[in-house]
Amino acid sequence: MKRKNELGKIKILTKGILEWTFTLLASFIIAIVIKNNVFAMPEIKESSMENTFFEGEKVVLNRLSYAFKEPKRGDVIILNKSEGKKGVLNGISVEIKEMYKLLNGEISRNHLLKRIVGVPGDLIDIKDGYVYLNGEIIKEFYIKGETSPRDMKFPITVPDNKVFVLGDNREVSLDSRELGFIDYNQIEGKVVFRIWPINKIGTVYENKGVN
Repeated sequence: MKRKNELGKIKILTKGILEWTFTLLASFIIAIVIKNNVFAMPEIKESSMENTFFEGEKVVLNRLSYAFKEPKRGDVIILNKSEGKKGVLNGISVEIKEMYKLLNGEISRNHLLKRIVGVPGDLIDIKDGYVYLNGEIIKEFYIKGETSPRDMKFPITVPDNKVFVLGDNREVSLDSRELGFIDYNQIEGKVVFRIWPINKIGTVYENKGVN
């Protein structure tokens, strides 16, 4: 009888440990899933968005911003230069590595921080150092340097499911002028908040286009 009682206590203890372990593991997995699919806090590693963002600053990226709505003009986004589509079966090992870098504070060479200037149907033109949206100059007080057309021929219309992006630091930025239009599938999320440095904490300014 005493042995049965001891075995019963051991079973109860083992069950409790297993339940506790399962709960802890499940909580950890849920936390990782939420982090991977909702928010990331990367550190800026490039100068192409000066004077809006500088190297060393940290931002909050909302990965669900475009789950139920389309990208808008003025949104600051992080995009993946790779044209490969996202998804479990599309280069999963590469995607996991890139996501790991992004979520752990790195913007890799494939990840670029840019501003959406044109959305589907917009007519974009660049001439005389200015950007024209649907025939009107965009008032861009935040940019650094003049805007040149580079490799892309203008005027040009943004096709469906794509956006036209530029960096605020126009003379050094690698953007749609070389990369072409950015597919929705390449957008990792919208930058919604700056969390570092302390004196610049706040929401991200959005310029919608023609003012």
